[in-house]
Amino acid sequence: MEVKVSQKTTMKQIFSSLLDDGKIFSIPIYQREYSWREEQWKEFIDDVRHSFRKNGIYTDYWGNILVFYNKDKNEYEIVDGQQRIVTILLFILSLGKKYEADEKLPLKFTESKNDLWIKLAQGKKLKQEEKRSSLARAKVYFEKMISDNTLDSEKLLNHIYNTQISIVVIDDEIESNLLFGRLNTRGLRLDDVDLIKHKIFYETERNSGPTNNDQALEKWRSIQKAISSFNMTIESFIPLWWETRYDLSEENLYNSFEKELKPIHYLSFLDSLLNTATKIESWRRNDTGSDNRLGRNLNWLLKITPSSKVFSVIIAMADVTFDGKISLLELLTAFEFARAITPPPSVIGKEVIGWSRLGVNYEFSDLDDAYIKFSKKVTSTGVTGLEIKKEIKNLKNIMSELLPEKEDFEELFSSLRWADKGDWYRRREEKLLSTYAIYTLNNWLDTVNHGAGEQYRTKDDDDYSIEHILPKGNATASEESSEYRIGNLTVLEKPINNDLGDRKLLEKLPAYKDSKYPQVKELLFKNKRKFALTTRKKRNIEWEIKNFDNNAINSRGYYLADCFFEKMVQLIES
Repeated sequence: MEVKVSQKTTMKQIFSSLLDDGKIFSIPIYQREYSWREEQWKEFIDDVRHSFRKNGIYTDYWGNILVFYNKDKNEYEIVDGQQRIVTILLFILSLGKKYEADEKLPLKFTESKNDLWIKLAQGKKLKQEEKRSSLARAKVYFEKMISDNTLDSEKLLNHIYNTQISIVVIDDEIESNLLFGRLNTRGLRLDDVDLIKHKIFYETERNSGPTNNDQALEKWRSIQKAISSFNMTIESFIPLWWETRYDLSEENLYNSFEKELKPIHYLSFLDSLLNTATKIESWRRNDTGSDNRLGRNLNWLLKITPSSKVFSVIIAMADVTFDGKISLLELLTAFEFARAITPPPSVIGKEVIGWSRLGVNYEFSDLDDAYIKFSKKVTSTGVTGLEIKKEIKNLKNIMSELLPEKEDFEELFSSLRWADKGDWYRRREEKLLSTYAIYTLNNWLDTVNHGAGEQYRTKDDDDYSIEHILPKGNATASEESSEYRIGNLTVLEKPINNDLGDRKLLEKLPAYKDSKYPQVKELLFKNKRKFALTTRKKRNIEWEIKNFDNNAINSRGYYLADCFFEKMVQLIES
C-alpha cells in the first residue's frame, strides 16, 4: 500500500490543485450519515471566529482528511474526515458561495442525499422535509450565526479559503476500509453500529459483487425507514435487537457481531432486522384492518417511556408468536407511564411539584434487567408456550415489586399538569403524560364503543381533545395554578370543545351533558363513579360538579389516580 501524505495546504489550493482534471471528493456508501449537530457546529464556528479576529493571520488547521483515490471513478472517497469536510463546505455555502448548474461541485454524496446537496450548493428552494435534514439545518445555523454576529461574509470566505488542512491519500481500497474501522472523526467517535454497517457493505461488495452490495444498501435503508416511523434510530435499534439474542456481558456489540456472524450471513442478518422492524411498524400503523390494541399502546409507549430497554420486549413480541401480547403491551405502557411520572434518583431534591413529598426514592434498573432477561428467554431456540407464560409471570412479579406505593402514586399522578405554555421543569412531558392518562382512563370506562372481543375501548377516538373544567384562562399562579392540574381535565369531543371556548363551568354544563364519553358522565354524575360513595367521601375523593373548585380538583386528581392504579394492579395480576 502506498500512502501519500500531503503537506499542510489551504482549502483554496485543494480546490485548484487536488481537485483538478474533474476529480471530486465523494462519500462512499459505508459511511454514516452527516452527524454533527449544534454542539459541533458551535465549536467549529468558535474556532473560525477566534482565528478570524487575528487580522489576517490564518492559523486554523483542520487536521488530516484520509481519502482513497478511486481511479475508475476519478474520485477521492473520504475514509475519515467526512464530518469536517462537509461542515467546511456547508460553511462556505452559508457565506454566500453559490454553484451554478454547469459548475463542478467539489463533493458528491450517494443517491438521494446528493440531490439535496446540489440544491444547497445552487441555492435552490428546499421541500419541507429537506429543510429538516442535518445538512440544511447546519447551513441555516451558520447563516444565523454570521448574521447575528455581523461578520463580513466576503472577508470570512477569503479567510476560510486560506485555512489549512492535510489530505492523506491511500491507493489500496482494502487497506482504506480497514483503516476506516480504526479511525475517529473530530468530536464524534465511530460507534459499533457504524462499524457493523461498514463491515456489511464492504464484505458484501468484496465477496459478492455490486449486485449484492446494492441489496445490502437497499435493506439497510428499508430498516432505517421502518424504524424511523416509530421514532427510533438504527443506532439504538440494532443493539437492542442483538441483545435479545446474544450475550454482550464480556464484549462490545461489534466484537460480538464479528464473532457470531460470517460474511455469508450478513444479508440474512439484515433480513431479520427488517422483518422485525416491519412487523413493529405494521402494529404502529395498525394496517391489519382490525383494532388489535397493539398500535394504540405501542404509539403511546414509544412517546412516554424513559427506558430504551422496554423496546427489547417489543422486539421479542414481534419475532415470536405467543398468547397474551395485547394485555402485556397494555401493561408495559401503563407501567412505563407510572415510571415516567416517578422522579429518578438523580433528580431527587429538585423543587418539582409532587416530587418533594415522596416518601421513597424509586429505582427501576432491575426492571430494565428484567426486560432484557425476558426478551432473551422468549427468543431462545425451542422455548415453549408454557415457558413464555412463566417468563411473563416473572416479569409481572418484578413490576409488582417495583410499583410505587399507592400514596406516592396518588401524589405524583394528581400533580400532573396540562398547559400550552410555561417555562417550568418538564412542562411538555407533563402535558403528554396527562393526555395519555386522561385518554386511557376514558378508554377503560368505555364498554360500548370498543373493538370486537374486548371489554372496553381499545383505541383513542379521533375526536378526543383535552378540556379544562375550570377555564385555564383563570390560572393566575403560573405553574402552581390548580386549573392546570389533571384533576381539572376531562376528555371531550373536539366539536363541543371548540364551541365552548374559555367559558365558565356553569355555562359549559349543558354542553357536557351532550358528550357521549363516559368520563364526562363520571365527572357529572355520582352514580357513574367508581368505589362506593361512603368510600369516596371517607377518602376525600368525592366532588360536587356545581361547586367544582380547587379542592374538588385535588379530590378528583386523587380519584383518577386511584382508578389508574387499580387498573395497573389488575393488569399485573391477570
